[in-house]
Formats: sequence, structure tokens, C-alpha cells
Amino acid sequence: MATFTWYLQGTSPTTIDATDYVQFAAATFNSPITVGSFNDTTHVETSVGGDKSSGNTPKNSKYLTSSTVSISGGASQNLNTVTTANSPLKINFSHGTSVQTTAAVFYAYDGTTTTAVPTEITYYAAEQGDSTWTAAEGSAAAVSLNDQAASTSHDFYILTSASPDTVGLKTAFRLRIELTYF
Repeated sequence: MATFTWYLQGTSPTTIDATDYVQFAAATFNSPITVGSFNDTTHVETSVGGDKSSGNTPKNSKYLTSSTVSISGGASQNLNTVTTANSPLKINFSHGTSVQTTAAVFYAYDGTTTTAVPTEITYYAAEQGDSTWTAAEGSAAAVSLNDQAASTSHDFYILTSASPDTVGLKTAFRLRIELTYF
């Protein structure tokens, strides 16, 4: 059986369940990001609005330039120097038998149609080790993830950053991973 498990990394990882949300915020949970600025914090929000990641000091990756990032409020660093431990999202793909993964991609979309870009959001993502961010908006602009050798467990480490284009809550915004395994 194939299973995806998403985590927001921090002091300890916070599991992101199917009914949870990845929340991009300014300085604290639920604080709005100024239009044209990128997230200063990342959280796991429950379906009833609670901060599920509050005790875990979650990691955050903030887009600075096409090749630089700030990790959890730190100084600017080259994107390709970020470690797996400092990558905010860890997505585990597991299978009951040993399988290889190929053609894995990660992107944001409008929540309905995978080819549609998120509404009123500028979104960037990168796989740990990438040297530049990808404007991963819609399946056609997805971040390509590295193929992985045969195993029963595969970890993907993702840096992710969002900026609102307009004022207001953004609901047409979902994150997605796809892959082929054999």
C-alpha cells in the first residue's frame, strides 16, 4: 500500500493531516503577510483554526531572490546550502514493498484544477539542494524532484514560500506532490 505523510519540520516534526492546512504567515500564527512580502513563518493550522505546530518551533523558508533564502528569520544564504533538517516540508512516500520513484513533482494550484495557478498568490518552491527557486504555480510549472532508488520509504525535502498579490484570505491555494513508482 502506498502512503504519503507530510510534515512541517521544527524542533520535532508536526504531521500535516488531510484536514490540516499549511499556513504561511507574517511574524506569528494567523498574522497577515503584507502584499508583496513573503512569509516570515510557516505553521500547521487545524481544520478548526488551531495552531497544531505551536510547540514545535516550525522551520520557515522565505524567498529573498531567485537563488537566496532566509531560514527561520536567519541571514540570507544561498538556496543550495539549505540542509534537509532546515527544509520546512518533509514529505514521506512509503510503500509495503521496495519501489523506485520517478517523475516526482511538487507545485501549488487553485485547489480545483491542477493546471490552474493559485489565485492572487505568488508562490515559489525548491527541492533541498536546488540552486534556484521555481515559480511552482500550476502543474505545468512544477518543481521536478529527484528520482529515488528502490526502498520502502522515500523522503522529499521542500522549501516553500508565498506572497499575497492582494489583501484578504486566500482560499484557492493548495499544495500537491505527484510521482510514479515501480
